[in-house]
Amino acid sequence: MTLLTILLLLSSSVQAVEYEHAVDFSRYKTWSWQAGVPVPPELVPDQRIRESMARGLAARGLSNVSSDATLLVRYHATRSTRIDLLPLDSGSGAPPTGIRYVETGSLVIDLLDAASGKVVWRGHASGVLRYGPKEIAAQIDAAVAELLARFPPGH
Repeated sequence: MTLLTILLLLSSSVQAVEYEHAVDFSRYKTWSWQAGVPVPPELVPDQRIRESMARGLAARGLSNVSSDATLLVRYHATRSTRIDLLPLDSGSGAPPTGIRYVETGSLVIDLLDAASGKVVWRGHASGVLRYGPKEIAAQIDAAVAELLARFPPGH
């Protein structure tokens, strides 16, 4: 892996968390998946994201229940391709055109108050995707862990 690729991987990772400051997050003890949210067509990442979320929420003391949850969980994930322009004199690792297509991914996690239906916490992670099932699984686990490390707020 070239130094430029490593720098792209490190610099392109973005994590952000927003939450309702007036909400008492200690009252949330249970969670379930929000009904009616479309499942992405790629089942492997969907399953991995769901498993990662379940582990992360359990580690924070929340129990997954099938009904009457205090917190509803949903996520949105996408991947896209962007064009990176490399310096023309970047050395032997650069394609001759100086253009590289890079696959990126984005994950948004929403936690909603079940009573009101309002989003009370949102986490967003995005970055360059690495290829291979183990690499993708590791990226999903890392993104979910980094986001949920900031839940509940002030924890």
